[in-house]
Amino acid sequence: MPSSSAPPVPTGQLLIDGEFRPGSGGATFDVQNPARRTVLSHAALGTVDDARAAVDAARGAFPKWSGLPAPERGEILARAARLVLDHVEELAQIVTLEEGKALPEARGEVRQAYATIAFYAGEGRRLVSQVVPSDSPDKLTFSMRKPLGVAAIITPWNFPSMIPMWNLCPALISGNAVVLKPASYTPLTAFRLVQLFHEAGIPRGVLNFVTGPGGKIGDALAQNPDVNVLAFTGETLTGRHLAEINGRLFRRQVLELGGKNPLIVAADAPLDAAVPSALWSAFSNAGQKCTAASRIIVERPILERFTAAFVAAAGKLRVGDGLVPGTEVGPLVDAAGVEKVERYVRYGLDEGAELLLGGHRLTEGDLAQGNFHEVTIFRGSNGLRICQDEIFGPVTTIVPADSLDEAVDLANDVRYGLAAAVYTKDVRSALRAVQRMEAAVTFVNHGPVGVEVQAPFGGTKQSGFGRELGEAGIEDYTEKKTVYIDYSYAKQPWYYPWA
Repeated sequence: MPSSSAPPVPTGQLLIDGEFRPGSGGATFDVQNPARRTVLSHAALGTVDDARAAVDAARGAFPKWSGLPAPERGEILARAARLVLDHVEELAQIVTLEEGKALPEARGEVRQAYATIAFYAGEGRRLVSQVVPSDSPDKLTFSMRKPLGVAAIITPWNFPSMIPMWNLCPALISGNAVVLKPASYTPLTAFRLVQLFHEAGIPRGVLNFVTGPGGKIGDALAQNPDVNVLAFTGETLTGRHLAEINGRLFRRQVLELGGKNPLIVAADAPLDAAVPSALWSAFSNAGQKCTAASRIIVERPILERFTAAFVAAAGKLRVGDGLVPGTEVGPLVDAAGVEKVERYVRYGLDEGAELLLGGHRLTEGDLAQGNFHEVTIFRGSNGLRICQDEIFGPVTTIVPADSLDEAVDLANDVRYGLAAAVYTKDVRSALRAVQRMEAAVTFVNHGPVGVEVQAPFGGTKQSGFGRELGEAGIEDYTEKKTVYIDYSYAKQPWYYPWA
């Protein structure tokens, strides 16, 4: 049973112009616990008018916020970081209750959210400009960063505390005002974080929060010409739709989209490290990660040994309610996610893949109450749908390769390009693979998950564009203004009259 010490779950409200309030239509929507399919709490159902009011509030607050010295903005973020650190356990339990992941994973996620806020709080004292040498004497040439204005941030449900901070914090520290719209599956974690930012002293109108369906609220934000930058994390089709709107408005955008990430296991890979890493990469958060290792490409000399060890270890993973001690793999976020996994299991079988483990919905005992699916492993070729499409569930496929060069070719043979990894003891082979792999984030002797806040994160190909995290995360929320100062007061030889 879940822990009896679980915190009271908040009822989500909107935050517009410094005021917590219901949606203008007065309606709410249910937030469910995916482990039990029971109503956990309710959130305010925002309207198009609410989205417009949130943008207007942000627009009004922008001049004063952007005029505040960046170190002072950083102090507010630092206070928010300390509050998040003080509430790790409360936030982690809310994450598990509404998203489903095992509580230890949720704690790690919330600590990553804290690290992100703390990192960008520090950026308030090091927002980097650049001085470059001039062609002329007594002339200063430099660039300076300027915030864009209003940032609309639309975030997913699979990391409900961490990913909102990836965009919220660089936007705020740069001097932008923000409208945050979280996924409707997991609005309560984001709402609690917004409450903590409010408690930290974020000025009125600088941070606004609207919940409701993406098709209405997300589109209302995207269509609003007063939004200067739009950030979206989610699936590629929605990202394409938003990119088309952004293109028409000549708007800055950050799109972090889907992935079909390879983990290459070379013939010399240490199995004692590669197997547990592959388990974590494929099945943590029930595979509901854009960086999940949903393809494991293994050189043939080690294929049988790796497969036997990986399947045996995966078969011991404990699936269940994320609040139950010992649970390692939680539920999928909704029934549609389970149905999608079942559909792709059928595709795999129909196309001739070998099912090595799992393949079924879990319906026994307490698991019948929730959205649970077995950890599932196939073996097959890279052209199968299960190796080309993002499934977003606890499914991975072992793909044989005759050489490391072929493994890299197979890794690249997909429309996505988010993350990739290779396990090998050969430094030369590792670096050659890193150079060739068409993924914006690559790992050596580490699965394609576990990014760190101080380094850039993003995708290539249909995995999106723009970068989150690190100093690069500031780029998409600022313009660089170039300034030339001639303090010679001299007539230059190219001035009129030339004679």
